[in-house]
Amino acid sequence: MDSISLLKNKDWVRKNKRQVAILQNIWMSDGMSRKELGQKLDITKRTMTNCIDKLIDCDLVEESAAIISERGRPPMSIYLKRDLMYSIGVSFYDRTFAKIALLNAKAEMVGEKELHNLSGDDWRQKCDRVIELIKKMLKEKCIDMDAITGIGISLTGILRPEHGMVVSSSQFNDNRDINLCDYFKTGTGKECFIINLPHLLAMMEHKWGKAKTMSSFLYFHHHYGIGMFLNGALYRGHQCNAGEVGMMQISEDSEPADDGRKGTVGMIRPFHMITDRIEQIIADNGNTMVRNYMFSDSGKIILPMIVSAIKDGDRLCAQLMSEYFEYVGKTVINLAYIFNPEVIFLPPWTAEIPAVSLDIVRRIMGHYGVHNWGLHTDILCAQCGDGDLARGAGLLPINKLLTQKFI
Repeated sequence: MDSISLLKNKDWVRKNKRQVAILQNIWMSDGMSRKELGQKLDITKRTMTNCIDKLIDCDLVEESAAIISERGRPPMSIYLKRDLMYSIGVSFYDRTFAKIALLNAKAEMVGEKELHNLSGDDWRQKCDRVIELIKKMLKEKCIDMDAITGIGISLTGILRPEHGMVVSSSQFNDNRDINLCDYFKTGTGKECFIINLPHLLAMMEHKWGKAKTMSSFLYFHHHYGIGMFLNGALYRGHQCNAGEVGMMQISEDSEPADDGRKGTVGMIRPFHMITDRIEQIIADNGNTMVRNYMFSDSGKIILPMIVSAIKDGDRLCAQLMSEYFEYVGKTVINLAYIFNPEVIFLPPWTAEIPAVSLDIVRRIMGHYGVHNWGLHTDILCAQCGDGDLARGAGLLPINKLLTQKFI
């Protein structure tokens, strides 16, 4: 029986609960020493040795090279064996672009592919192109589809992850009730999982970023979605659609939102208002340093162009970004009062232009709990961002296999 089949075998899992617990902790912690595992699971040294030896015999784990130490025998770290399994991560970030990542059992990137110019495709055509590229990448890496444990998919919108359904997503031109997981399973033969982009960002920040040791934090995405990691676990809501901060009502002024209410933050100051304004300025032959980062004046304005222009001293871009983050700050302080998290993370790119982003939110957070309540929530720039989403989505199938649950 191969390793993946062994982990999927319910009898083996039931009979080897200690070994399964060890595998789960190794996976969640990106490797641990025998001593750390024994302390975490309250297992004696002798029993731990027997368990690890069995896992090595089953070809499930490996021990790293010795860590340099001045005293005694140097410790060894235990990891899942790199080629134990592989997984695929797919990120549909907007209507025109998708990224695919191939991960090994240590969540290391083995391969990566990008797809551009998807805007004219319907959702089936987009998925077919992604599936085709997955197969091409596996062929290039000489990895058989049988070695793939599953496919994780990240996107925005209203999802029903338990059924693999996309109720509505701008990535698919708002086509409704798409069974994305069934479509990918038909095309690849592999089990698939979907997750909302802000939820995945919080999950990645806890595994790879600055939140590794935190039990309660929020991740604020610039399109007004938040990922919530509360009391040591990712919180997704009972329908897995928690975190629609753009629907928070903060005034009575604006065009109505989808639910008919005026004054929601997503309608008052949507992020695309910045890109729309810059695109209009360029169309009117106005002056902006964003022009320096475009391939042509007819090209689409994207966030990195605006960040670069602000760093170059573009005052209009800086003003637009500052105005946007004034509203972010008003939203974030409300979130701090509701959740009292240890940290609220802003996207990584805000570290490049803190004066018009991070510093503004921190200033507004100066009002938080000043009435001798002793409240405190840090505002930090995250380490994991949109560029990491494909790799993050690749965590989902391995997590499902090892923990027997999907997040």
